[in-house]
Amino acid sequence: MMKPALLAGALVALPTLVSAQGVEFDGAVTLGYAFNSSSIGGTDLNLNGYSIDFDGDLSFSEEFSVGLGFGFSSGDLEIGGLGTDLNIDLISLEVEPQYSFSNGAYVGAYYHMNDLDLALLAPITFGIDANSYGVFGGYDFGQGHVEAFYGTTDLGDSPLLAGLNLDVVDYGVSGAYQVMPELEIYGAVLRTDISVATVDLHATAYSIGASYDLGNGFDIYGAVGGATLDLGALSPQDITSTGLTLGASYDLSQSGSMPIVLSAEYSRTSLDLGPIAGVDPDIDRFAVGLTIPIGNGSSAPLNSNTRTAHGDYRSALGAVLNSF
Repeated sequence: MMKPALLAGALVALPTLVSAQGVEFDGAVTLGYAFNSSSIGGTDLNLNGYSIDFDGDLSFSEEFSVGLGFGFSSGDLEIGGLGTDLNIDLISLEVEPQYSFSNGAYVGAYYHMNDLDLALLAPITFGIDANSYGVFGGYDFGQGHVEAFYGTTDLGDSPLLAGLNLDVVDYGVSGAYQVMPELEIYGAVLRTDISVATVDLHATAYSIGASYDLGNGFDIYGAVGGATLDLGALSPQDITSTGLTLGASYDLSQSGSMPIVLSAEYSRTSLDLGPIAGVDPDIDRFAVGLTIPIGNGSSAPLNSNTRTAHGDYRSALGAVLNSF
C-alpha cells in the first residue's frame, strides 16, 4: 500500500499533470490523526488512528466538472480487559460529475463507495461494502448555495448481512451562506430509510456549523448536531446522539512559509442507546490535521467533524460512520 505521505505528494502534483491537458484542478489533501475515548459500564474504550483524505474538482469547461474524493483511515480499538485490539479500516471513494447552468443552477449524479473492514483476531476479518448511487441538484446564488440529493445504497454481499433482504434509500438537503466576508454558516439534514424484511428503520443526521476568519491566517470553526435511529417495530425507544465540535486552524503561508494549514479540534458526542437501559456513554474526540490546498482548493480540514454540516455526505449512516 502506498504510504500516506507519498500519496499526498502525488495528489499535490496532480494539477501540473492535468493542466497540460487543458483541464483545471482544485482541491485539498489532509493528513490527520484522531483520538477517541469513551467508557461503557466501567469498561474503557479508546480508538486512535490516522487518516488521509482528498477532495477536489476536475473542471473540463465552465459548465462541466467532476468532483473526486478519496479517504483512508486506520485505527485500533482498545477495549479494557480484552487483551487484544480490534483493527478498523475504512476506505472511501467518491465520483460526482456535475453540469452547471449559466443562471447558477446545477445538476449531477454521484457514486460513493465505503469499505469497512474489522479485524478481530488475525486472520479473522469481517467487512461491509456500501455502494451509493444517486442524483443531486442545487442553486448557487453567489453568497451561498442550496442543494438536495436522492439515491440508494447497495450493501453488497457481506457475510455480516447474509440472508437479509435490505432496501436502503438516502436523501437530504444542505446549504451555506456567506453572512459577511469573515463569517460563513452552513448546515445539512440527511435521511436514510432501511427496510429489512417487514421492519422499517429510519436514520437521520443533522448538523449546523459556522467558520470565522480571525485574520492573519487564523480561523475558528464549530458545529452542533445529532443523529437519530428510529427502530420502528423493534423498539418504541430510539437510539439518539448529540454532538458538539470546536476547532481552530492556522495557515502557515501567512507567515511566509509553505501553503500548509494546521488544524486542531475537539468533539464531544453524547449517546442515548434507548433500548439498552442504563448505557448512555459520552465520546470525546481530539483530532489534528495538516491540510495542503491544491490549486484554488479549500483550506478546510477534511478530517473534521464539521463535514456533515458542510453537506459532504450522501447518507445519514455514512455521516455517522465518518465521524470517529
